[in-house]
Amino acid sequence: MGGIMNPEPKMNGELESLMRDVGRVVENEARRQNILPQVQAALAARQIRRARPAALRWSFALGGLAACAAAALLVLRPQPISYAVTGAVPGAGATAELGAPLVAPAASPLAVHFSDGSAVTISPQAAAHVDALDRDGATVAIEEGTLEVSVIHRAHTRWQVRAGDYRIQVTGTRFAAGWDQASRALTVRMHEGSVLVTGPGLKEPVRVVTGQRLRASASGADLGLENEPAPAAAAEQAPAASAPEVAPPPTLAPPSVEPAPPAEHVPASHARRAEPVAAHAAPSPSGADWRAEAARAQYREALAAAVLEGWRAECSRLGADDLVLLGDVARLAGDLDRAEEAYRSARRRFPEADRPTFALGLIAFEGRHNYRQAGELFAGYLRSFPRGPLAREAAGRLIESRLKAGDDLAARQAAASYLHDFPGGPHAALAKRTVGP
Repeated sequence: MGGIMNPEPKMNGELESLMRDVGRVVENEARRQNILPQVQAALAARQIRRARPAALRWSFALGGLAACAAAALLVLRPQPISYAVTGAVPGAGATAELGAPLVAPAASPLAVHFSDGSAVTISPQAAAHVDALDRDGATVAIEEGTLEVSVIHRAHTRWQVRAGDYRIQVTGTRFAAGWDQASRALTVRMHEGSVLVTGPGLKEPVRVVTGQRLRASASGADLGLENEPAPAAAAEQAPAASAPEVAPPPTLAPPSVEPAPPAEHVPASHARRAEPVAAHAAPSPSGADWRAEAARAQYREALAAAVLEGWRAECSRLGADDLVLLGDVARLAGDLDRAEEAYRSARRRFPEADRPTFALGLIAFEGRHNYRQAGELFAGYLRSFPRGPLAREAAGRLIESRLKAGDDLAARQAAASYLHDFPGGPHAALAKRTVGP
């Protein structure tokens, strides 16, 4: 027995080192979140008494380590995303409670904005609720009517839309989902990306991709092109499964578009095209109203109708909301030149409106890949609207823009500001990595 070395000094050293590391992590994070006094008080209450016997010292030391680890988990645990509702409902604009009914009025849609940048628009007279939230996404349940869904894809995105017994698995895409409660029929129209649908009438999960639409009920399913009329047989089996009206597009989420050459300014020859319909805009029936086409998520048709009505005239005469919607239509139809023209007109005519600046930043970032210009636009948003409804999103996008532009110093400054103003925001992890130790 005399030849066996006592391992306690080495183990004490390793344990103390580990506890110091954990303590530093807890202290730094607690200081950032302004809860250092509370954490210190909790740890002090578990302080090890040096006068205790050696056997008890180990027990209390391990207990202290567990307390430190628990505190670290409490401080570092990622927070679930949140959401806010805007529209003609009581309490609009405030963070809504989980499970609260969201019913759009007859005259206008209801917009639900999520802190990860995703958005859901509830069409007039439709009803839904948010079923669950976690750090990677949300579950939204349709009770009746149509939702326009735009989910921002991130590394661990996990979104789901429920309609009766149907489940729509989403990672990052734009689509419309309509639910007819009476006939228990689901319609999915894909604008961009893909989703996986399971439920009654589907023998196996069905993947719906860009340009397709799925109509499903317990009696069967039909998968075809988005604008294709339903087959007669399918219409007889599930008459109510035809596509319900779709609400206007969400205003937060940027579409994925084919990259265009970076440019600080759009050439006049592009911005001031002749009035005939743009090459990528679908023909529109004579007399069609572009707002009605936009409400059905027919963005190319809406763009074509707006051009026929006189694009520059519309940009000059429309009110703030309609002018921003006009820019959204062009952006979602893939005409970045006209989208920028509409947003710039809105900025000039309605300087109190915040959305045009943010939307121009999205185009510069997502569509033009001009990250330096995007950074200037997002920074401009924060200067003009420091408490605007999109301030947190603009601050996060500013970090991304500075990083992609290769301006590390400006990125660190933007990250430090983000952590000060939005310590629990969706870009907090990126901001912490950018600031560094």
